[in-house]
Amino acid sequence: MAFTGKTYAGTGPADYNKTIRDFIDSHMNSNYKKLDAVMGEDASFKIPRGEVVIVQTKAKLVEQMQQIANVIQNCDAKYEVLAKSNALVIARVDFNYENTIQHNYLTLEKNADKEWKITQVCKVFDDKDAPEPQKVIAEN
Repeated sequence: MAFTGKTYAGTGPADYNKTIRDFIDSHMNSNYKKLDAVMGEDASFKIPRGEVVIVQTKAKLVEQMQQIANVIQNCDAKYEVLAKSNALVIARVDFNYENTIQHNYLTLEKNADKEWKITQVCKVFDDKDAPEPQKVIAEN
């Protein structure tokens, strides 16, 4: 697992980078407890399917992840902070699989307890072009 990105915050409750890294770890290791901890109570996941956007709640996603606990994803991960303020952060987390990249656009907000929580995730899949098979000129 590889993490990249610039660190803008220190340690403690204001460290949104830790929230992002915990989100990545929850995905990579099917850790539903960690996912539950980093998500805001009213968080939603938006996933395009054709011309429709499917919306999942935090509770539903945590439940689904609990059913596949201990599944390890075969991908690399990296993230980039796209915009930030003292109360709101927008980041992109990419999970790079063999044939596709899953882009996750995260909205993080600082709650009343000054903790960074993810309030929305928009997932977009970007299929990679399959490499062209090599042409065999002759075989021995």
